[in-house]
Amino acid sequence: TKDKQDKEKTTECVYKIPCGNCDRTYIGETGRKFGVRMKEHRSEVEVKSNKAFTRSQQAISLTERGKSALTDHAVQNNHVINWSEATVVDKEPDKATRWIKEAIHIRKEGKKSMNRDEGCYILSYAYDSVLATSLPYRGKNGKKKK
Repeated sequence: TKDKQDKEKTTECVYKIPCGNCDRTYIGETGRKFGVRMKEHRSEVEVKSNKAFTRSQQAISLTERGKSALTDHAVQNNHVINWSEATVVDKEPDKATRWIKEAIHIRKEGKKSMNRDEGCYILSYAYDSVLATSLPYRGKNGKKKK
């Protein structure tokens, strides 16, 4: 039998990171090692979350955008990310196809997605019935993306 590969060493994948305080998840993709990308996410969340703010600085920080929606969710909602439950949901060596798979996984999450957008590939809403998506992704302004 084959030895199981450590998920941290997985490359060319689509991944899912859940919030520890609510049912929202972040979907991302990387061509690099999953563990490296996780460390980048974790580092940014920790740096932004660990800052001591005055009230006025806290109000300003709520309007700032981090590098990823994952950071924004953690900082703005004072939530803890469940790093130990992060998983690789798909593997794909072709970058363009990986972007499509990321868009599909984001769409399938619907309103539970904490992503800011639909990913690098804009997936047609004609696929919603095939994906059994009952909750279309809605952007920051609440309007359905086309």
